[in-house]
Amino acid sequence: MPIVRLSRSKLPRHGKLMAALCVVAILLFLIVMLVLPNFSRSRTVARRYATQNRLKSIGLALHNYHDTYDMLPPAYVVNAEGEPLYSWRVLLLPFLEEKELYEQFDLEKPWWSDHNRALLDKMPTVYASPFSSGSTEEEGKTPYRAVVDTHEQRTVLRPTEGRPFKDVSDGLSNSVMAIGDPSRLVEWTKPEDIAPLDLLALTPIGENEMHGILILNGDGRVRFIGEQNRSELVGLIYCEDERVGEQ
Repeated sequence: MPIVRLSRSKLPRHGKLMAALCVVAILLFLIVMLVLPNFSRSRTVARRYATQNRLKSIGLALHNYHDTYDMLPPAYVVNAEGEPLYSWRVLLLPFLEEKELYEQFDLEKPWWSDHNRALLDKMPTVYASPFSSGSTEEEGKTPYRAVVDTHEQRTVLRPTEGRPFKDVSDGLSNSVMAIGDPSRLVEWTKPEDIAPLDLLALTPIGENEMHGILILNGDGRVRFIGEQNRSELVGLIYCEDERVGEQ
């Protein structure tokens, strides 16, 4: 059998080509490693900014509701037996340019009735989470919940009845109305919110892509709360602690 011998002149060229390819591969790897974290951070910042804007829109709608009815909406509507029917998020629809959707609800029936449950898929964009993965499990769910004291009704949004701003004795800037928490979602029509003490006990508060939560104060201002400043929530969860603040 004849022996095929490689030309010695070709070996160096082949070796140089392989070395060049290795250098290119290493450079590409380093570029990817440098770019990916920046891309991820940029994406997180953009989603956090979108979450903030949606929470501000909800705050503006709450103020417009108050301007119309001289009080905020109740955290949820109840029937004659005192059973919760649906959330304040439904009542806010006409003030979010969603009057047509609002009129599709049967306001005499609970959110889980066949008629009203069919409207879950029509959740307005303003209630959707910018951090949503788009999975079927997250459809019709929102990260925006009111802070509601169902026992002593000391929060800005009260169960079953609205509160006028003049009754917020601590000042609107010192009282939280709602939060945006991308890691905890609820059906947007369901009368489910978060109790003040449960908000304080959120553990961990920063284990999500946003590394914290956003809060909507009574004056419409949105603030970020992470692990480092979560203690600030203590003075914000109630609105009748007789603290002096600007309204």
